[in-house]
Amino acid sequence: MSAFLLPKENAPLFYLGDFPVRLIALLVALHSVAMIVASLLLASGHGALIDALAYKSAAVAHGQAWRLITYAFVATPSIWFLFEMLMLYYFGREVENGLGWRRFGILYIGLIVLGPMLLQGFAYAGIPQSSAGAQEVNFAVFAAFVAMHPGAQFFFGLAARWVFVGLLAISSLQLLADHESPRVLVLVCSSILAIVLMRRSGFEEPLFGWAFGFSLPTLKKHQAPFSGASGGIASAQKISVLGSRKKEVKAGKVNSIDPEMVMDTLLDKISSKGITSLSAEERNSLEQARQAMLARGTGGSTR
Repeated sequence: MSAFLLPKENAPLFYLGDFPVRLIALLVALHSVAMIVASLLLASGHGALIDALAYKSAAVAHGQAWRLITYAFVATPSIWFLFEMLMLYYFGREVENGLGWRRFGILYIGLIVLGPMLLQGFAYAGIPQSSAGAQEVNFAVFAAFVAMHPGAQFFFGLAARWVFVGLLAISSLQLLADHESPRVLVLVCSSILAIVLMRRSGFEEPLFGWAFGFSLPTLKKHQAPFSGASGGIASAQKISVLGSRKKEVKAGKVNSIDPEMVMDTLLDKISSKGITSLSAEERNSLEQARQAMLARGTGGSTR
């Protein structure tokens, strides 16, 4: 019964009362708190402290390595910051559900570090660079979402894949117009990294209707459609698996299914929503799975 001892990848980090707190919520909260602190520092005339956190290639070359991380949390209040946080939470929640909080955290940290490392290369070539904010990082999270659900419907019925292409194009043109061509490289490379990592994690739906072009392992399982209201593909897959298992249990086929899968699915639901969230039918499925596992352990005899 290790499910009671070890936290699941898709389980909340902790609870505030009955509210589950996930990694994406902590990231959005951290960005928001950093923005508020930066605003107060600017208002009190201490903007130099903020400057010490932004990425500057010359400062990094002189040993101020913390700037490789802290730059991503330098932001000032604006309507665009609010929009960016809303999008980060919406798409990041789905990516975290698909990857699990550990791998999602590794992905997010990797994206944060990737940008300044690329810009540092320009600095060593004699072109000093600076940056503040996580626009490219958060856009790459959207790219990861698109890799999961390229056909998800957005504005005016457009598929997510074409929304991604349009936003990538307009963002690149804007950076070029602002004479920030190195950041175009950061934007493109961050997006490619996010997409490739999602592919390697098992999300194999063709990005543009054809094969992605990498020799990656093919998963034959069916992916459930994306649904933001129900918690995305991760929740949809669990509901689909649980529904089929419940039908088989009701038909008396307990021994023909994997009781551990039924047990794990229901324990995930108990972990995230509490035992009171189980319906009578789900409680019966849990008991049937428990009996089947006991039967395995006793050589097939149950009392």
